[in-house]
Amino acid sequence: MGELAAEKHVQYILSVEKRKDDFVSVVMEHLRMNGAYWGLTTLDFLGKLDTVDVEEVVSWVMKCQHQSGGFGGNIGHDPHVLYTLSAVQVLALFDKLNVLDIDKVTNWDIWGEVDTRYSFPFCFVIWPVTVLGVSYLCK
Repeated sequence: MGELAAEKHVQYILSVEKRKDDFVSVVMEHLRMNGAYWGLTTLDFLGKLDTVDVEEVVSWVMKCQHQSGGFGGNIGHDPHVLYTLSAVQVLALFDKLNVLDIDKVTNWDIWGEVDTRYSFPFCFVIWPVTVLGVSYLCK
């Protein structure tokens, strides 16, 4: 079995970010937050997370936050628990959970979701920000 061509993977992931105007990027725009999460975790796994501009990524993630507190898949998109989970995970990857308004992120459900399929990801959203909140209270 051959070795993983890690550098080619890194180059591909970084190139996807630069192609914002091609057809595939436009039709997949609403999934960008999830794509960012998967791409960034792959870079982290390959030991290449330092190839991205942390402040640029964090700034973009925060621009995806809806006034209700949840995050959309991209700037201007409606919030959803899966995109909110990906946003929280991206911020955690860079140790930037401190930029979150904990109350807004944990109480944002403006649609009154009753679909329990999303209970598990919502718990993943709540856990790190709750731990963050507790750590702030303990200081």
